[in-house]
Amino acid sequence: ILFLAFSMAVKTFTVNGENMEADVVPGEFLIGVKEMNETLIASVEKKGFEVVKRIDQINVLVVKARNGVSVGASIKSLLDSQSIRYIEPNYIVKMTPMNVVEVIEDKGLQTSQESRSSPNDPFWFTDPLFGIGQWNMRVIDADKAWGVEKGNHTVIVAVIDTGVRRTHHDLDANYIAIGYDWVNDDNDPDDDNGHGTHVAGIIAAETDNGYGIAGLAQVSIMAEKVLNERGYGTVDNLILGIIHAADSGADILNLSLGTYEYSSALEDAVNYAYDKGCVMIAAVGNDNTDRPHYPAALSKVIAVASTYGEPNDVRAPYSNYGSWVTVSAPGGYEGYYVLSTYNQSDDAFAYVYGTSQATPHVSGLAALYKSLHPTATNKEVEEAIERGIEDKGKEGWDELYGYGRVNAYRTLATIPVTSVGGEGEIVYLKGRLNQPVYLALLTSLVAVALLTVKKALNLHLPRK
Repeated sequence: ILFLAFSMAVKTFTVNGENMEADVVPGEFLIGVKEMNETLIASVEKKGFEVVKRIDQINVLVVKARNGVSVGASIKSLLDSQSIRYIEPNYIVKMTPMNVVEVIEDKGLQTSQESRSSPNDPFWFTDPLFGIGQWNMRVIDADKAWGVEKGNHTVIVAVIDTGVRRTHHDLDANYIAIGYDWVNDDNDPDDDNGHGTHVAGIIAAETDNGYGIAGLAQVSIMAEKVLNERGYGTVDNLILGIIHAADSGADILNLSLGTYEYSSALEDAVNYAYDKGCVMIAAVGNDNTDRPHYPAALSKVIAVASTYGEPNDVRAPYSNYGSWVTVSAPGGYEGYYVLSTYNQSDDAFAYVYGTSQATPHVSGLAALYKSLHPTATNKEVEEAIERGIEDKGKEGWDELYGYGRVNAYRTLATIPVTSVGGEGEIVYLKGRLNQPVYLALLTSLVAVALLTVKKALNLHLPRK
């Protein structure tokens, strides 16, 4: 039995002319308005709604129907107003299910360092349960990538999740206390579930400290707690977490959560954060379905599928798929579980698998690239990640792996996108490095024509 911090129901609604059945907060709606003003708010209240939140950055009201109000009639009346853009239920969002296999502790474990280029964290090469250590980092060439860039604390990654155990001994050095707890409405987004702490460790557990695991990027992490102790939350709190992270200066937003219901308000929040320069990275979901999972399926979000195995990882069978998948990353399965920090104690680590675990590998990689190229735009970061992938499955993009499985070293070592010059006027488009197109000037400085194509182009065009 789930005891949630808020009531939840499955109801059918008619909103904007469409029948919807979904997990929702009963009687709560998000109203997108063209312009926020007191006159409009008063008119909404006259229709029988109490305004419980104002999200001025994206012109959204969160309202609750008063007892005895005919909700359907009131919504229809509001939609007749030219001042209303949309009305939708306040959907429930969930962490992508966390499959915890085992919890262990590091109480001063030590292993020999097998390579100068490898970190001295004891779980890098081996671990007490499976003996394979951090296969997930090795398969993406993390240790080679650290020869190029290890991270910079000026780069901030927001973990939008169940919170983060900031006192964990492998996280406290990289944690910054600028986030918020939207579930309990306070400024201490502590983790009472474990999901967010596990995600945070993959991104930024302290490396080369002779303890625990190695995180992918030595950057700053902040927490926006939008999910409760059971991993449930609401779209309005998710929106507030996204906006607050963007306004607080976060460069990367990790979203290992979601809903199968499209939300206009959520897309407004994503667009707001994107326009502020944020790179948003989200899990595709763990249900082996091609049904779009949000926010991952939104066009300005990098959608991450899951792989497992070493050295030749393959698609994890639970991973969602479809035309909206961007890339894949190690998420684990069957003996290849992802070991990371956990909230059970300051020394706890857990073996977990899921697309929630795949996603922070991409967030950590985005943070490494941003550390190496501080002026890179969010679009340039995404292009660099796609350019550095290792192809999996069908050649080029496919619905199982997206453009392929990320490789940290290739992403950091490759030249910036659209680099022109050298013999033959080689131009690298948003594709792999072995896909040059030869261009030549024809008549003027701005007139160029395609002469020959060395290999069939894979332009990696958006498929969302």
